Formats: sequence, structure tokens, C-alpha cells
Amino acid sequence: MNLLKTGREALLEPLQAVTGIIERRHTLPILSNVLLSRTDTQIDFIATDIEIEISASMTVEERGETKKITVGARKLFDILRALPEGSEVALVLQDKRLQVKSGKSRFNLQTLSAEDFPRLVIAEGAGTRFSMPQKLLKSLLGLVQYAMAQQDIRYYLNGLLMVIEDGQLKLVATDGHRLAYACREAGAKNLAKQEVILPRKTIIELSKLLEDSDEPVAIELSAAQAKFSFGKVVLVSKLVDGKFPDYGRVIPQNQPKKLKLERIALLQALQRAAILTSDKFRGVRWVLGKAA
Repeated sequence: MNLLKTGREALLEPLQAVTGIIERRHTLPILSNVLLSRTDTQIDFIATDIEIEISASMTVEERGETKKITVGARKLFDILRALPEGSEVALVLQDKRLQVKSGKSRFNLQTLSAEDFPRLVIAEGAGTRFSMPQKLLKSLLGLVQYAMAQQDIRYYLNGLLMVIEDGQLKLVATDGHRLAYACREAGAKNLAKQEVILPRKTIIELSKLLEDSDEPVAIELSAAQAKFSFGKVVLVSKLVDGKFPDYGRVIPQNQPKKLKLERIALLQALQRAAILTSDKFRGVRWVLGKAA
């Protein structure tokens, strides 16, 4: 059965969007696979790690039968990436194998049943819904995500706090030593206040997938899930269950001493001073005073 015939780049784009969450080693072998779901004029690429699910779609010019299979995501991605640019690729189902054909190249990949592929149950019902430009959300994530903890026993610090309040989107991250906070108008007016903690992996994938464009990203927040829809990509993530620290009490208020510095000049000065830091001491001492 001919599943699909299209250009290499058209296949690579949706496949690359979903493979980021796939771990190389899994206790469940099927989690290393990507689900290919073919309908009449569309094919969806779906990957999951049980906590996060990403789907990306592409339109198919030739009509075909409805079919679902799963195949090794990394192998398929590596094969497509190794093919010459502009080449035409055909995906053909033969028994329990998927054959990738391009020019004189032939690759046979083992498939697993699509019925065994675990899907996240999408939460339905009342929730917070709003949208904002992709580049705005991408910028906000970039401003705070560096402060997320890594493998902290306080698991809620390994994620990022997202707050919807008074028509604003607030993002907060902390590892217990430093705290990053960013706030922007998000077109979320007349919405009830809601706070959710997004997992670290979700934030990293979002930062990679979002584009620097004014195209919207639709955000849906429920009690247990967050859903981000943009372009032809949909990312659904479970939320971290926990109580995030009261960041408002940590941020200093009415500080008497303030200074303004040119960003590039400060960055370059810190980079020069950091050359002589060591593994034991990676700090840079600031001495504030009158210019000599």
C-alpha cells in the first residue's frame, strides 16, 4: 500500500517538529516511534513521552486510504536527512514494514501497531483560552527559562510558572538562588486568574518550535493540562502538581539604589571578566562607586 509520496523537505518539517520529545531509550519500545495517521488528504505525525504529546500535520495532494502505523522516529528522521535536497520520497507499507523509497535508495523499517500507541486524553470543558503572537511568547520564554532548576528535589522548581492575571501573562522561574520574571499584555482580558506550572521539557520544546512571527499561538489551560496550537503544530502537556513559591515576596520593592547600564557594554565586560573564573568560583565581583 502506498502511504505517501512527496518531497523530502515536506516530510522532514513535521517529523522534525515532533521528534524532540522522543528519548533514545525507553522502557516502552513504542515510545521511540512516531505515529503516522493518514486520512483522505492529510497525514499527522504524533510523538509522546506520556507527559507531553506533539502533533504536526501536512497536506497530501493525492487522496488515499485512512491508515495508522508507528515507526522508529529517529531512524526515519536520519534517513530523510541523509537524502539529497529536493529528492522525492515514497512511503510504502509492506506487511509489517514501512519501505522508504527515494531514487535508487530503499530502506525497510519495522512498524508497531498503532493501537498500542499511548495517546494523552485531551481535557475538555471549562478552561482559560487566549492567544498571542508567537514571537511574543517565544521572547518571554527566553527571558526566564534559564532560571529553571535542573533535577531539583523540589520538583515544582524544575518547571516554569505561568500566570494569567488582569489581562497579562506572567512567567516566573527560579532555582532557589536566582529568579526570573517577565510580564506582558497578552490579550487575556476578562479572564479569571489562573496559575499553572509547566514542565521543563515542555518549555524547551516550545522555545524550539515557536517562530519569530506575528502568527498567533492559541493557549488553553485546564486544571491538569496546557495546550498550545500554532501553525500546523499542537503541543499538549501535563502540568506539574505543586505549589510554586510566592515570587512577589522575593522581588525587592522600592530599592533606593538604582543604576542604568548599556546592555551590550555590560555583557562584554562580564564576558571578559568571566574568562578568569574557575569551576570552584564562577562568580564575577561587582564594585560600584564613583568613576575614577
